[in-house]
Amino acid sequence: MNLVAVETTTGTTSVALFDDGVLVAAISREAKGDACLPMIDELLSSRSLSARDIARWAVDVGPGSFTGVRVGLSTVKGIAFATGAEVVGVSAFDALAYGHRDVPPSADPSTDDSIVILEAGKGEVYFRVAREMGHAPLATVKTMIAARTEPVIGPGIRPTAEGVGRAALGRPASDLDSLEPMYVRAPDLTKPR
Repeated sequence: MNLVAVETTTGTTSVALFDDGVLVAAISREAKGDACLPMIDELLSSRSLSARDIARWAVDVGPGSFTGVRVGLSTVKGIAFATGAEVVGVSAFDALAYGHRDVPPSADPSTDDSIVILEAGKGEVYFRVAREMGHAPLATVKTMIAARTEPVIGPGIRPTAEGVGRAALGRPASDLDSLEPMYVRAPDLTKPR
């Protein structure tokens, strides 16, 4: 079974193709999330495939860039809706755990005890500690975890499409209609004057 994974939650957009659980191709670029569709086309064309040849899609649902999360998720949901493929939503925390630790495919990193820290911009980080998520300045998180013994993943490491794909391999498909972005903080919007 072919699976394409898409990661658009950071300043680096990446896509990856798996064939029967094995990574066979990947593209990563410093680019905004709107680069994902041309990158998907490039990835599939390099293997003489079309979107209809892909049985399963995986996408990072956040937390991360507000726009990046929405672009990646809507792109993958649109493709799946048009082709009838399955979709698996993967959190950026799980993508990071699968991409930067030796996690067995059968394991679920959302239940593991790793501390995962992601860049959030504006001097803050997103964190998952003891399965609780939040956002705070990095110094606050460092103080919060100082006495803990669990392994720490991040900060300064970005999730990748490869990590998204690896996390999705052992998971059931998400419900396409209810698959939504995961936000840990409210968007920075201002009220109109």
